[in-house]
Amino acid sequence: MSGQRQDYRIPDFGTDGLKGLSPEQIKKLQAGEVVMTSSPEVTPDGHSVIAAVVLFKVPVERAWEILSATDRQVDYLEEIKDLRVVEVGEDFNRTEFEVKVMGQKVRYTVIHHFLPEFYYLWWELDKKAPHDLKALSGFWRLYPAGEGKTIGRYGSRVVPAFPVPASIRTWLFKNSVRSSLEKVKAYVEKLYAEKPAGTL
Repeated sequence: MSGQRQDYRIPDFGTDGLKGLSPEQIKKLQAGEVVMTSSPEVTPDGHSVIAAVVLFKVPVERAWEILSATDRQVDYLEEIKDLRVVEVGEDFNRTEFEVKVMGQKVRYTVIHHFLPEFYYLWWELDKKAPHDLKALSGFWRLYPAGEGKTIGRYGSRVVPAFPVPASIRTWLFKNSVRSSLEKVKAYVEKLYAEKPAGTL
């Protein structure tokens, strides 16, 4: 299987990554909170997503190095029970996951696509591999924020194969996204504090 780039639209959050945020949201962001946004962002496959913005106290090159090491997610996201990289290409990888979603064990394979020139990575469900999800997609786009900081814009969409009312699914997922992103932020900043020069 190839990781060929398909037609996609890179989400645009302005030159500073703050586009669409209210002054109150920017204040919360600067105070270190993970801010859930109601912006109608879409993933490359055209679906609206649950979106958030995070301020990392880490330079953008280092934040990119850590977040694009997708095989390290098992180190900081406790819902991931197992992870295995099955293919690595020049600008993509395919990774098998086993996670706990809403109390259920779920297996699936993700294709991660990397565009380092835009500090942009996005992912999609590999529908050719066995999967327990109806849909999965998402992205990270990073922006240098000066003073060794990075703005991270995030979006993701997960639709389980088992029945969950949409309103409950959205509420649960939004809360789990906030909690997961708090862990991502803590991990990125901890790793940078331990190894500021890079090489994870």
